[in-house]
This record gives sequence, structure tokens and C-alpha cells, in this order.
Amino acid sequence: MLTVNGKYLYKDGQRFFYLADTCWSAFTNLTLPDWKFYLDTRKAQGYTAIQINLLRQYDSSCPIKGREPFAVVEHDDGSYEYDFSKINTSYFDNVEKMLEQMKERDMVPSLVLLWGNFVPDTWMSHFVKNNTIPFEQIKPYVQYIVNRFKKFNPIWFISGDVGFVDNENQKSGPAIKYYREVLESAKEVDPEGIYTFHINGESYELPDELKKQISFFSYQSGHAQTGQNTAFTIPQKLRESGYEGPIVDAEICYEGLQKVHSQYPERYSAFEVRKAAWRAVLAGADMGVGYGALGLWPLKDNSRPESKLAKLLPFKLMPYDWRQCLQFRGANDMGFLKNIVLKYAPNGLRPIEKVIDEKSGIVAAENDNYKFIYSPMAQDLELNGLANHAQSVKIIDLKNRTFVEAKIKEDTLVMPFVLEDMLVIIEAEKKNG
Repeated sequence: MLTVNGKYLYKDGQRFFYLADTCWSAFTNLTLPDWKFYLDTRKAQGYTAIQINLLRQYDSSCPIKGREPFAVVEHDDGSYEYDFSKINTSYFDNVEKMLEQMKERDMVPSLVLLWGNFVPDTWMSHFVKNNTIPFEQIKPYVQYIVNRFKKFNPIWFISGDVGFVDNENQKSGPAIKYYREVLESAKEVDPEGIYTFHINGESYELPDELKKQISFFSYQSGHAQTGQNTAFTIPQKLRESGYEGPIVDAEICYEGLQKVHSQYPERYSAFEVRKAAWRAVLAGADMGVGYGALGLWPLKDNSRPESKLAKLLPFKLMPYDWRQCLQFRGANDMGFLKNIVLKYAPNGLRPIEKVIDEKSGIVAAENDNYKFIYSPMAQDLELNGLANHAQSVKIIDLKNRTFVEAKIKEDTLVMPFVLEDMLVIIEAEKKNG
């Protein structure tokens, strides 16, 4: 069972590093044999949690026939409407079987209770029509879910990809009203549960009445090329605002996804995934990280041609088959990140504010024994006294996950032969006695 203590989650008394894969459409789109294969692969890669939408993902592949959480009416244009008063128990029977497989592998389910397309006046409501949940149906649905699945000790994501500020695309009032009801309904039946919100990309605004009830703060640095620095600026802002709980970047840029707002169609690479993850972790979001891959979260399946992708998927560069996504390099890079953090900083990290540089992308953190500097490129690195009296200085070539020789000359780390990004680990001088 998960508990919260200070800035971190713990499981059975040991620090729990939240390394989550994003598989929003697992419950609607995977057979049980495929699910077992998927879990075994991610478990071997070091993942500790899976992020899943309990309902149908609006911008994913078409589900397996009959895999609908409620009675449904489907239209010729591909849209559909649920009767939220009629729960499809066979759908949730299958969810239970899938969660049992996670339990067997000691993996934590992170379950989204109500994605934003089911709530009126969110940014999604402009193109997802006629499928919002009636307010009076929220409590019976949520309490059915929480009562049934709380035995798996999940993390409950109250919301899915929703903003809580007013702008031209959304209104905060309905979101606050609906998600207050979701949270209160869930806590009535699982008062000791772990709760958070999945808010929209590059955002950190959450109403105080909701913020004070969460177990940890989840944000997403997201997928816009212009907003990648939010991986480290958001945890900075949260700490400056006085938030003292755990923080996680639960949705870094998806590997293989088309860069949103890029001048040319191009995909996020493993390098850019590493850059977002390491900068988030060293800047204060060191509860963990959420990884994703284009093809896995919408579950594109080349063996099921009938599972055509939703028309709402707004990318020219199409997803890979989900099985191919399991082989993406960045997935293993995240397992390596987890292992390094738990080896060198099992008791946590403190950001070194004077080193964080938004223009260069350099971010640094420390604990009592080590200092860590992430640089997104090989370069001569001014250490500003950080290595004075150091017992050792190590460099990790993060692309190759190998150690390379470190040379220091006049308080400058001489540029090593590293082709992409690097992590510098400075071991403090041991004190006598």
C-alpha cells in the first residue's frame, strides 16, 4: 500500500519511485494475453506503475467490440453516446482481471476516473460532442468504481487533461464543480486513498480547495515544442508558491509524437524524452516521471485493421504499432534514470537554484553525498566551486548509458566526448569520523 511522507511516496516502508508508462486505452483495447505481454515487458524495463483511463479514450483507436463501460449508441460518423445510468458490468469484470495481472507483478495502477471530454466547457468540449456525463450520475459511477477497485490500492487521478483557469477554450466553473463531486464521491468510500489531478499541458494552476486535498502534485510538461522548459519551471514555481508535497511530471513529451507547434513535422526522440525527464527530476519533481509513446497510448494495432484511429488524432505523423513502441529507446532510458536516482539519491534531492539556467537547459540538484548536473549537450562546464574538495567526479553519457572520463581544469569540466546529453555526478568529500 502506498503512503505519502514529505516529498515522496513509500510502499511497504521503502521509497517508491513512480516510473509510469502511459497506456490510456488498455482497458478498452487490449486482450488479456497482450496485456500480460505488455506488463512483462514494462516490468523488465523497470516500470512501477501504469497510467490508464478507466473509460474510453476519446482520441484513441476504436475499442475491441463490446468493450464499452456503459450502454452505448454509436453513430455513422464515428461519434457515440453513453447512457451513464447503465453500467456495463462485463466491461469492469475485465478491468478487474487486468488489474489482478498488475497486482501479480507488483505494479501500481494509476486510474483516471473522469477524462475531460466527459465534462462540459473543457477545451475538449469544442470538438467532442454530446457525451458529457450528467452531474447526477457522477456519484453513482465514481463510487461503483472506487468501491470495486480500491482493493488494488491504485492511485486515483480525479481528472484527465483538464485546465482549471478561464480562457477562450475553457471555463473553470464547470470543471471545478464536476471534479469536486468526483473527489468527494471517491473519498467517501476510500478516505485513505492516494489522489491527484491530471491537468492540461504546461499548467500548474489548481484551485486551493482541490490542491489541499491531493496526495501529490501531478503536472505535464506535455507536447508543445515551445513549452518543453516547463518540465523544470513548473516544479520551481510550485515550490516558490509554498507547495511542499511530492511532485511528478506525469506526462513528458511522448516519444515518437509529432512536435506540437513545430515549424516542420518531426517526432520527439529519446534524447528529448531524457531531457524533459532529467530536468524535471533535478528541478524538484523527483517523486518520479511518466513516460509515453505515440502508438501505445492510443493503442494502434496493425493486427486489428478494424481498430482505426479516431478522427480526432490531430497529427500528420502517424503512430507506430503499440508492440513497436515497447522497443523505443527512451523507455529503457527512463528505467536507467530510476536506477541512477535510487542508487545515488535514495533519500531525495534538493534543487541547486543558482545552477538552473533556463537558456542553456542546465539543471542541478544535490543531497548530502552528491551533486548532480544535467546538461543537454556536451560542453565545457563551469562548476562554480561545486567540485571543490570533491572525492570524485563522474560523467554519464546518457545516450549510451556509460561512464566517461571527467577532466577538470581551473574549476571547469572539460568537454567530454559525448554526442548528446550528459549527467555529471560529483561525490562530496568524506568527513573524518
